[in-house]
Amino acid sequence: MSIKWRILVVEDDQALALGLRINLEAEGYEVLHVLSAEDALTILDNASVDLVVLDLMLPGMDGVEALHLIRGENLKLPVLILTARSAVDDKVEGLKAGADDYLTKPFNLEEFLLRVKRMLDRYQWYKAEDVLQLGDTRIDFNTLEITDPSGGISRITPHEANLIQYLSLHQDRIVTRSELLKNVWGLDPDIETRTVDTFISRIRRYLEKDLSRPEHIISIRGKGYRFVP
Repeated sequence: MSIKWRILVVEDDQALALGLRINLEAEGYEVLHVLSAEDALTILDNASVDLVVLDLMLPGMDGVEALHLIRGENLKLPVLILTARSAVDDKVEGLKAGADDYLTKPFNLEEFLLRVKRMLDRYQWYKAEDVLQLGDTRIDFNTLEITDPSGGISRITPHEANLIQYLSLHQDRIVTRSELLKNVWGLDPDIETRTVDTFISRIRRYLEKDLSRPEHIISIRGKGYRFVP
């Protein structure tokens, strides 16, 4: 591994935390572990962290409240939620608070490690290019803001930024829907979902002058999309 990523595990189950730490370190990551959200926020204020693994059900401050505070300070830090809550509403609550991904306990260790890797890959895209200029439209991946030709500013979500970043980094070829599902969302590339098309439509509203005749994100029938800066 060329980069020594530092991961903060916020988990009050000592046995689970130890297992995660051992396996993450075996993959080459540096791991910090705390038992509470309060301790996690202290570390984030004083140390550099590349990804947070956050339990929702913690003593004291819960994970959702902590996530709101994390996002108030850092819009781009990858956060993976681990929780015993399996209800859809709990998942939605975590994602709305700013989580990048979500796993329900008990979970498969191999899947956990794969999601961590993909989240850090996406984080690396952010670091590779802070600003993307498309004509008179400016995309700032630090602030997650798009400035249009008139000077108006729109805020995009981390997943929208991930999608734009991935397309721009692979502008030399056609990118398939399956590839986007796998590498941007970490989903099974064979799953039947409208996720990609929905997000493409959303980011076109920011980037295209005429939605009926896109110039930057071109649909290639039966294949996928081509990015034209």
